[in-house]
Amino acid sequence: MTAEPPGTAPGHGVTTQQRAVPPMTYEQPLSEPDAEAEGPTAAERAGREAVRRQAQGMGHHEAARAFRRLAAAPDSPSEDEVDELDDPSDTPDGGRRVAELAEWERIVEQLSLHAGTYDVDSDPYVQGERAAG
Repeated sequence: MTAEPPGTAPGHGVTTQQRAVPPMTYEQPLSEPDAEAEGPTAAERAGREAVRRQAQGMGHHEAARAFRRLAAAPDSPSEDEVDELDDPSDTPDGGRRVAELAEWERIVEQLSLHAGTYDVDSDPYVQGERAAG
C-alpha cells in the first residue's frame, strides 16, 4: 500500500482543497399561509386532547394497545374509509374519532423512537401547537 500525499482524501487521489463543497443552508422559501385554511374543529381538538390525557405516562406498548383497541372499535372507521373522506369533520362526530386515531398513531410513533413514557409537556408537536396558538 502506498501512503496518500498530505491533504488527499484516502483512496481517491483528490486533495481536499480540489473538491468543491456547496455551502450548506437550511433556509427554504416558505409559501404564504392560506388565509382561508381552517384549523381543527372543536370536536377534533377535544379528541386529540382526550387521547393526550389518556396517553400521559404510557410506554410504547401500552399506547400501541390503546390505539389498536380504538381502531378495532365498531364505530371506528377503517383506514380505507378515512382515506375516502374529503373532510373528516363531515362525519357524525365532527371528526373526533378520526382525530383520536391520528393522535394515537402519532404518539405511538413518537414513543417508538425512545424508551420513555409519553409526557404531554415534553411532546414537541404539542409544544408547537401551544406556541402557534
